[in-house]
Amino acid sequence: MVRGSGKFKQKRGGGRNFSKNMVLDENGTAVSTDKPRTRRGMDAEEGSDDESDEEEEEEEESEEEEAPAAGGSEAQPEMSRAERKELKKKQGAAKQAQEDPEDEDLINPNHVGKKMNISDLGAPRELSRREREQKEKQDAKDRYWKLHVAGKTDEAKADLGRLAKIRAEREAAAAKRQAETEAKAAELAAKTAAQKR
Repeated sequence: MVRGSGKFKQKRGGGRNFSKNMVLDENGTAVSTDKPRTRRGMDAEEGSDDESDEEEEEEEESEEEEAPAAGGSEAQPEMSRAERKELKKKQGAAKQAQEDPEDEDLINPNHVGKKMNISDLGAPRELSRREREQKEKQDAKDRYWKLHVAGKTDEAKADLGRLAKIRAEREAAAAKRQAETEAKAAELAAKTAAQKR
């Protein structure tokens, strides 16, 4: 096993860092106006986050100062930071709705305007094209079957005609067998009567 194989592999050469914003100072040497980069740029990024947080807090404080003036003589009770954000969002949404109604050209056709709630699940929904076609096909089958049972379709009329023909043939065969059995019985009766004499 090679020594140090579990450790991070060192890259050769490293990256080249060139300063983009160079300014000459009073001595005539080039000095970078970029913020000094610290280890992996962590502190520089945190500084910018801190500045943005401070800006947000200043905005909120200025809004708090404006709110009592707009409210009149009533002093509003202290609001938490979350409540102030919610209030700000609501005011922004109301302002946007009043100023800028949606332009028809800018509407996204794939955007789902209204999300379904659990209460909407009980409400009837529109069927898809495939489901609607299947339902229509099943309804047509049911209507045809009712007409077929009533004997009003061409197929039912043909079936009933064949059935009547078969019944007539069976009745004729049954009558023929009945006549043959009666003839045999009469013949036996005649033989027995002749033997007794």
